[in-house]
Amino acid sequence: MVCWSIWHARNEVQWNHKSRSALEVVKSAKHVLGQWKITKFESPNALFAMGDISKSNCWRKPDEYTVKVNVDGATFEAHQKFGFGCVAQDHHGKLIEAISESRWGCVSAEIAEVIGIKEALSWIKRKGWDRVVVESDALVVVQAINSSVHMPSQFGLLVEDCRTIVASLNNVLISYVNRSANRAAHCVARGSYLLSGCIFNELNAPLSLCDIVKADAC
Repeated sequence: MVCWSIWHARNEVQWNHKSRSALEVVKSAKHVLGQWKITKFESPNALFAMGDISKSNCWRKPDEYTVKVNVDGATFEAHQKFGFGCVAQDHHGKLIEAISESRWGCVSAEIAEVIGIKEALSWIKRKGWDRVVVESDALVVVQAINSSVHMPSQFGLLVEDCRTIVASLNNVLISYVNRSANRAAHCVARGSYLLSGCIFNELNAPLSLCDIVKADAC
């Protein structure tokens, strides 16, 4: 966890021009380790009760008549904002719709990710989709939602919200995938700071998103 936290801090310097103190790096490692222990050890039999881990490094088309929704969160600490992106594709790999949203506030990466998944589930409910696979590259968040562990924290309350929405939907699975299999959602999430409140389809999607969707569908 310390190595991961150092790597994450390095990426913050590289991509967001934000440096962190050694104490902040250690606190981040402890926080993620604590969340991981809760979902990994306190309820091991509940993990992935509604989804699996995909070991593929590439995005894969869903089964026929199934919608795949990829979701990713992003933090923009320098601007005191966070955001998320959700991308829905059909079993041909065709872009159905994508949404981009950002909000004010400084939150942890885990909070941004779980809010992204919550909004993706609400989006699925509004659309009336069933047979949906939701994919995220936030392992701790996916494990927490798929477990039955109660966590008395802001993160835990958001996880409970996700579980409640999932329970009201038909045939919706939440799975973890590698970042390389979540590129489209990552692209939309990183652009959410400038493109908040946008809804994209094949006709108006940014070229960068279209290129990723096209490459993934091949």
